[in-house]
Amino acid sequence: MAEADDEHEDAGAPEAQVTQVAEDPWQRLWDDPDAAAAELQADPQALAAFVRAMAELSREHAELTMLHEATLEHANEIEDLLAVKIDEVEALVVNLELRNGFIREVFGRYITDDVVNTLLASPAGLQLGGEKRKITILISDVRGFSSLCERLSPEQVVTILNIYLGAMAEVIERYRGSINEFIGDAILAVFGAPIAGEDHPERAVACALAMQLAMDAVNDTLREQGLPGLEMGIGVHTGEVVVGNIGSQKRAKYGVVGSHVNLTSRIESYTVGGQVLISQSSASEIGDRLRTRRSFQVLPKGAREALTIYDVVGICNVGGEDLALPDRAASKRTLAAGVPVRFTVLEGKDASGEPLPGTLLSLDDRGDAEIAAAYVPDLLANVKLSLDGLDEEHAYAKVQSGSPDHGIFSVRLAAVPPALAAALSALPWRTGA
Repeated sequence: MAEADDEHEDAGAPEAQVTQVAEDPWQRLWDDPDAAAAELQADPQALAAFVRAMAELSREHAELTMLHEATLEHANEIEDLLAVKIDEVEALVVNLELRNGFIREVFGRYITDDVVNTLLASPAGLQLGGEKRKITILISDVRGFSSLCERLSPEQVVTILNIYLGAMAEVIERYRGSINEFIGDAILAVFGAPIAGEDHPERAVACALAMQLAMDAVNDTLREQGLPGLEMGIGVHTGEVVVGNIGSQKRAKYGVVGSHVNLTSRIESYTVGGQVLISQSSASEIGDRLRTRRSFQVLPKGAREALTIYDVVGICNVGGEDLALPDRAASKRTLAAGVPVRFTVLEGKDASGEPLPGTLLSLDDRGDAEIAAAYVPDLLANVKLSLDGLDEEHAYAKVQSGSPDHGIFSVRLAAVPPALAAALSALPWRTGA
């Protein structure tokens, strides 16, 4: 009977609870710690197993604590190293910005910001090589500057150039042009390189007009310092050239190469002071927004066919801006009886030809003179002119028009020497047409 009762009691015990204690004693301790403690005390073997488990737990806890401390210590070391590296990177960034700023400041005096930025943007910017690109080229030159230099000290020449070139550089930068180089008093600027843009012809022509308009302020500054005024001619042409880094590994420059550069120089050589001449290719790109005084054909040296060039006086709607050269009225003076002069037609820069006789008939305050002669030079020819009896003092001039049938041609004088200017002023002029 007792055995039956025991079997009955065993059968009535909750199987789930027994399984839970056997399988998960820690859960038993958590759910009912007092009952679990009593059971452990009543069972020496279970108590010994529990003690061993607690010892193992304590050991694992100690190991985890040591691992945590070591990890934390290592993390702190990594954080310290990372902070040092961040400081080093920030210092490198500051140094790089200082270096780039130094490069821009120093080399910006020799090449434009666009070229500097191109070089600094990537290592490829320093590689030699180029590409063909359609751009617009502007070349300006001071009329009669070489003869002007002969009468001035080196310090005065440098002062004049710095004032003039500084003002022109500001204008070119305003119209996003890139100054390729200064050649004495001449400027070679390009539009459409190194930064490409479809509007480069109109920007170049607008820039040329703005440069001419800026000459009044330049001459005011020069006269304030007791220096002579300047006149400048500008040629503009659009064509395909090679642009890129040209030279050697030791010395290179960002430049332009091609026949169109030479052609632009030829166009500029036809100008007189205050004039902007542009090619047909540039004019075609701009269209009816261009205002011109006249057009004419020339055959530049080295060209295969005649070139049409335009005497530009204005342009409309360049960045919302209209530009126009002022129509300066000139006071014309005539001579009742002509004054003998002698002129030599130049072949390039060569003035070794035989002087020819002529008669000065009129002269206005812009330097336009009318001369009668048996020989009438070609249109746009360069001549060297002097008064009879004052052969050592001469001025250079460019033929503006001519009538071989009537034996009369007109020239624009440039950089007249003081002695010759004084002699011309002393002639018996009369005002009027």
